[in-house]
Amino acid sequence: MNSIVKLKNIEQWEGIRNDLLPVEELIIFKYSPVCSISSMVEEDFNLWYSKLPDESKLKFVKVNVIEAKDVSRKIAEDLKLKHESPQLIWLRGNSEIKWAASHFDITVDELKAHQ
Repeated sequence: MNSIVKLKNIEQWEGIRNDLLPVEELIIFKYSPVCSISSMVEEDFNLWYSKLPDESKLKFVKVNVIEAKDVSRKIAEDLKLKHESPQLIWLRGNSEIKWAASHFDITVDELKAHQ
């Protein structure tokens, strides 16, 4: 299975956006390490991720919205979405938003429904 890349700077995001997004689906998970809601939602996300089949073609990135605030804002700006945390953004291979959700709308059941 693909590992989760931790985005730390805008250059990483732009590289992914230019090289990966034209052809691959990407899931962006934005979270705050000091928010209890983020922690609970991240547990659900990690549980879902851990059960994906090895042959999954999905790509994954996580953004710590405190350490990489500029990256989080750039993603929101580029995708024309309101910044939220926790937030999940699922992009199709053409950078089109397949699904976006925040807070308690990010559940294992919802993730499975969008596979």
